[in-house]
Amino acid sequence: MTDVQLYFAILVPVFAVMVGIVAGILQMNSIGGRFTGMEARFTSLEATMNARFTSLEARFDTLTGKVIEIDNRLTRVEAILERH
Repeated sequence: MTDVQLYFAILVPVFAVMVGIVAGILQMNSIGGRFTGMEARFTSLEATMNARFTSLEARFDTLTGKVIEIDNRLTRVEAILERH
């Protein structure tokens, strides 16, 4: 095998891989423009979900406060019953 044949055997696959990588990058860049509208929808969905979770956290905090209040009342009732 001559040096030219060795270089040819190595460079052709490397060149093919490089062309594939460049083609993939170009394709991803062309597809990226199509997802601009989707990004806006995902941002809107994210804002809606954040608002719902914030509301849910507020309700959960209220519920936790009520449970603690009931626990305090029961503790006082138990203390009164133990005295009698």
